[in-house]
Amino acid sequence: MSATGVARFNEPCIIGRMTLARRDALRGTAAMAVAGSIGRRAHAAREAVRLICGFGVGNPTDLCAQLIQDGFSAALNEPVEFDYTLGQAGRRAALQVIDAEPDGRLLLIAEILNLVLQETPAEPLLSRLQPIAKVTRGFSTALAVNELSDIRDWPGLLAAAGAARLKAATMGADSTIGLLLALVERRLKLSFEPIEVAGTNAAVDLLLTRRADIAVVDTRTALLHNARNRTKLRVLATSGARRSPQLPDVPTLAELVGDRKLAYTISFGVFAPAATPAVVANRLTAALVGLRTDRSVQTQARLARIPLEFDGPSAIATAVARDRRVAADLAG
Repeated sequence: MSATGVARFNEPCIIGRMTLARRDALRGTAAMAVAGSIGRRAHAAREAVRLICGFGVGNPTDLCAQLIQDGFSAALNEPVEFDYTLGQAGRRAALQVIDAEPDGRLLLIAEILNLVLQETPAEPLLSRLQPIAKVTRGFSTALAVNELSDIRDWPGLLAAAGAARLKAATMGADSTIGLLLALVERRLKLSFEPIEVAGTNAAVDLLLTRRADIAVVDTRTALLHNARNRTKLRVLATSGARRSPQLPDVPTLAELVGDRKLAYTISFGVFAPAATPAVVANRLTAALVGLRTDRSVQTQARLARIPLEFDGPSAIATAVARDRRVAADLAG
């Protein structure tokens, strides 16, 4: 924590800049007017705050960025542009921001837990990033089966897993969602046959077509699927510290194994390069935290079922400490 109260981690990122097509010069005052207009637009593009997402369209990180973009722009009274830098499970986007000039013009929006999981001793991420604001409450992940499955509850899962090696759709133990399955395997001494997928939609598809016995998805996806589709998912357990209000009969993994420290949720934050001056970081933080009272942003978030909640850098520090504890449990 700096003397100004801004918590610091470090990390940069790389991003493509928008380019304006050049036109042949025209004659007289018309040419000057066109050139002046192009010059002003190019200047605006260079000066916009750029918000980078490491995952593609439709991912919750992408949805968070889209939800806050306009309100963030209005609060700063300047343009905020949104773009993607895909690859390496979000690492490329983080590294792009880490390597950027620390002037507050290039920012990362990311899952806090994912940054923890993607760090390595040789290439740390959070120590090279400065947290600006936490922008959501946490939401849990879920272990689910097709509602037509013979596995009807947690004891049923344990019995089935003891009798045969079940096929499990997962995005991998180093992903924020796949982490739940990995923790189940470690704590309960189970072993599943992994079917690695690129995202939760693919995991759901494997369940529906009975090509996987179980899957890990974010709880939001399971709830949205059940609200929209005839064939439902049956959630057996979630990763949060408390039961989901929408799934009051579904236990958490923490209560099933009797260890509250095993609970985790996915939350999102905005980050700048580590050396960003405090005056710049504080202005960005104030703009985002001010969205707490933006009714338009909150209405859109409710419709998208994204739990927006704005808090300062210290909330990110708290989330990082918890997430590192959970990741350490997995590492053994």
